[in-house]
Amino acid sequence: MKRQEKIDVVLKYQAEFARRPNVFLAEYRGMTVEQITELRVKLRKADGGMKVMKNTFLRRAVEGTDKSGLAAVAKGPNAVILAGAEFVDLVKVLAATDREIEAFKLKGGVVSGKAVTPAEIRQIAELPPRAVLLGRAVGSLASPLRGFLNVCQGNIRKLVYALDAVRQAKEKNAA
Repeated sequence: MKRQEKIDVVLKYQAEFARRPNVFLAEYRGMTVEQITELRVKLRKADGGMKVMKNTFLRRAVEGTDKSGLAAVAKGPNAVILAGAEFVDLVKVLAATDREIEAFKLKGGVVSGKAVTPAEIRQIAELPPRAVLLGRAVGSLASPLRGFLNVCQGNIRKLVYALDAVRQAKEKNAA
């Protein structure tokens, strides 16, 4: 490649990394074409994509960005997996592929500007779906409120009974 072509490739990768906040690296050496094709299809369904790029281009594309942590693990042949903001489903695909296909090895990644290890990627994969997490959060917030309302309701009942007793006592005295 000529120098200008290399610069264009690096700029293209920089734009791709800027568009996708989460990036993961994996070794794919030894996977069959069918396995790679199936992985690409699964990643596309999870709003992601996979590219194979030279490590030199990768290092230059992430240099000085929040994804510069990728340069440390970019050794050997790498599959670069790009993910959007909602990346948990994609990470589940990666973790399952890592378990099922011996040739596929997670190397690391960057999630929202923070470098993550393969173990951390697997932990992310064990998270429940976003809707479940939001439901749990709302339930946790509502739980103390329910308890407070139950206490208030009991105290209001007592107040009503006390006021009713005062009314009855006044009626007896008046009669």
